[in-house]
Amino acid sequence: MDPTLYNAVVEGNISNGDFLLAEYLKRDEENAYQVTPTGNTILHVAAHYGRSHFVAEVLKISPAMLCHRNKKNEAALHIAANEGHIEVVHLLLSIDEHHKETIMGTTDENGDTALHKALRSRHQDARLSVKEDPEFEFPSNKARETRPGRHHCIWQLSLVFVKI
Repeated sequence: MDPTLYNAVVEGNISNGDFLLAEYLKRDEENAYQVTPTGNTILHVAAHYGRSHFVAEVLKISPAMLCHRNKKNEAALHIAANEGHIEVVHLLLSIDEHHKETIMGTTDENGDTALHKALRSRHQDARLSVKEDPEFEFPSNKARETRPGRHHCIWQLSLVFVKI
């Protein structure tokens, strides 16, 4: 990935001096699909750092990036949920209402959905955002974990009380 682009993403700068994200991405369609050594696109990196305004700008120009995967087969939603960036999670889920179920059911190399990632990293706000639809059936991952049931929520609450 071009270092200027990477630094702009990390800092959340959509325009900085000579750099304008929209111009840069529109100049060449391939610019949006540059990746880091781990296969992360600018959308993955922006999701990791919680740069919601950057995510919004990228998706305005290249909405297909929503489904792009890195080398671990993670979409940007996996990363945002894992990092607990609730605003980015909401944004990614609101981009395409038609494909929301598909996006929520997307799994990484371990079979984890964004919900699995949010739960494992204990980001309750992200978990609640991803789990919004009570009718949606989340697939089980390679560890055979599915949507958390009532017993899982009680177990999590007991952990919170033990810490207090």
